[in-house]
Amino acid sequence: MAEPKPIGSGRLPVVIATWPFGLAASEVAWKALENGAGPLDAVIAGVSHCEDDSSVDSVGYGGLPDASGEVTLDASVVDEKGRCGAVACLRRIRHAAQVARAVMDRTPHLLLVGEAATAFAISQGFQESNLLSPEAAQKYEAWRKANPQSSRPRITGGGDKGDRGHDTLGMIALDRQGRMAGACTTSGRAYKLPGRVGDSPIIGAGLYVDGEVGGAAATGVGEEVIKVAGSFAVVEHMRSGASPQEAIERVLRRIEKRRGDRDTDVSFVALRRDGQAAGASLREKTNFKYALLNADGHRLVAGAILPA
Repeated sequence: MAEPKPIGSGRLPVVIATWPFGLAASEVAWKALENGAGPLDAVIAGVSHCEDDSSVDSVGYGGLPDASGEVTLDASVVDEKGRCGAVACLRRIRHAAQVARAVMDRTPHLLLVGEAATAFAISQGFQESNLLSPEAAQKYEAWRKANPQSSRPRITGGGDKGDRGHDTLGMIALDRQGRMAGACTTSGRAYKLPGRVGDSPIIGAGLYVDGEVGGAAATGVGEEVIKVAGSFAVVEHMRSGASPQEAIERVLRRIEKRRGDRDTDVSFVALRRDGQAAGASLREKTNFKYALLNADGHRLVAGAILPA
């Protein structure tokens, strides 16, 4: 099968993000770049906008809770120099990506988790708040009544809500100077087992950026992405000369081979340092779309499907 025509004019800046709800978030990041912000500030501004949007039930405030009814957040950030920070199972703090940035900037560590992550955030001036929106609370109660003795998570897929999508927000930005950064944020699987952590805060799994090569972000079933160090693998394939599309397809093939099938929800977006971008999914029913903002316009793009 011939590779799709490369996406990207080579003119900068470029912002790419997962899912239709990533479009509004990317617009915020784009405006930040246009106003002179660096790429890390831009992506954090963009994903923070989504973390405040209660209509997105898989990110920040409004995210669906775990099986106990508590919303916990995972996030990571990476800049063009490879500096990174992350939080997992963060509680009662809305802007997980900002806390991840604080871990990067203000500690010698990379990842903080659970109540200790919350305590760190409070010590840095972040305010505690209830993350369970009224809409998410209603959905949780309906799930709990339908599963009164269930302690198992519901396995949710990226396309189970149609065009709106459902899952991680991963965003990568490339500014006019060719500097790149990424951010990844999520509330994880709906009704997951308490304590579950997916790929989003794992550098190299849910997000990876190398300023000399490019960046990638994953969405879908995090357990499958972690097993192949997915985003790192995409970037390494680009380092070896693969286009973003080729790089994603090679990693999706590896997931398919490990599983023995493609009946799972995994998608990636990738952005090369020259501005070429791509997004693709393992399976068609995921209905993956991604936001792409560049000199050619701001739009949603249907992700390619891994060829049979």
